[in-house]
Amino acid sequence: MNDQERQRLQQQYPAWHIRRPPTMGCLVATRIDHRLTQQEIYYGLCATLVEDTYQQLIGALANQRKIEETL
Repeated sequence: MNDQERQRLQQQYPAWHIRRPPTMGCLVATRIDHRLTQQEIYYGLCATLVEDTYQQLIGALANQRKIEETL
């Protein structure tokens, strides 16, 4: 994930902090200012997503949005 890709994802998902930790080979997205309830966790929402590729992170973020829309 380059800076432009990260910036584009950050704009699409402003409720998430998206980054590639320098010492890890993965991508991480963490929710900003939203503490999940037990019900949200039960239905599949995550506070942090860790994925190996940019495409997997896009899919995981889209899945989280889809779950949010059904609650």
